[in-house]
Amino acid sequence: MPTDVSVVVVSYNTRDLLRACLRSIYASQLQPREVFVVDNASRDGSPAMVAAEFPAVTLVALDRNLGFAGANNVAIRRCQGDRILLLNPDATLAPDALGRLSDALDRRPTAASAGPRVLNPDGSLQSCGYRFPTLLREIRQSKKVNIALDAVLGPDPEPGPPLAETEVDWSDGCCLLLRRAAVEAVGGLDEQFFLFNEEVDWCFNVRRAGWSVVVVPEALVWHHRGQSSASTGTGSLSTALLVETRLRYYRKNHSMGTAVAAAAVLGAGFLKQRRRDPLSTAKSAGIVRWCRSMLPRAS
Repeated sequence: MPTDVSVVVVSYNTRDLLRACLRSIYASQLQPREVFVVDNASRDGSPAMVAAEFPAVTLVALDRNLGFAGANNVAIRRCQGDRILLLNPDATLAPDALGRLSDALDRRPTAASAGPRVLNPDGSLQSCGYRFPTLLREIRQSKKVNIALDAVLGPDPEPGPPLAETEVDWSDGCCLLLRRAAVEAVGGLDEQFFLFNEEVDWCFNVRRAGWSVVVVPEALVWHHRGQSSASTGTGSLSTALLVETRLRYYRKNHSMGTAVAAAAVLGAGFLKQRRRDPLSTAKSAGIVRWCRSMLPRAS
C-alpha cells in the first residue's frame, strides 16, 4: 500500500539505467506515495521514455543541467512525504530495501537519514557508511608519511563494513532516505556542490545540528558506480569535480586554511603519481577549478 515516502530520481543521459531504476521502485514491497524524475536536460530521450512507460511518475524536464544538488532540490521542494528517498538513476533497489530504510527511521527518531548497503553490479561491496574526510586522512594517503604517522600517532583504525544497523558519519548519496523534519531544519542539498560531496556536506550539517545518520546493512541497493556521473561529459571532468567539491567541503565546513592545506597535500600527491595515474592531470585540474572559484569576481 502507498506510504508517506516520496522518491526523487535525478536523471541525465541514463535512459536505460533509469528504466531499471524506476522498475525497481515500483517493484518495492513498500510503495512510495509519489515518484519524481527530474531530468537535467538529457539528450538521450530519457524524458520521453519516462512519459511513455511510467505515466504515474511526476516528470520535471529541465531546460538546463542544474547539477545533482540543484535538480534534487527542485523536487524536494515539491515532495509531500514525511520521508524523501534520493535515488540515483544508475541504482536499483532490492524489493525490501525501502521498507527496511523506513523502519530504521521509525526506530531512531533522531536519525536524519538512513542509507543502505550499496553493492556493485557483481554483488561485491561498494559502500556502507563512511567517516568524514579530514586533513589528517588526506595526509595519510602517502604510504611513507602514513608509516611515520603510525609510529608517532598509532595506526589509523579503518572500521570494516558494519554488519548491523549503526550510526556513521555519512552514507552514499546514491540512495539516501531523508527525514523531512531534518531537511526543514538544515535545508536541502547545497547547490555549490554541482556533483559529488553534496551528501557529505548535508550529513555533516545535520550531525552538527544534533541529528544522527544511520546505515542499514540489511537494505540492499545495486549501484553502477560512475554511470550517472559519467553522463556529465568525460571521466576527466567528473574526476576534476570530485576533487574540486572536496575542497569546497573543507572550505565551507572547516576553514580556508584547511582547504588550502588539503589542496597542497592533494596536489603533491597528484604530482607524485602523475606517471602511474592517468587521471592525475584531471585531479590537478580540480584543484585549479577550486582556486579559480575562490578568486573575487569582477563586478
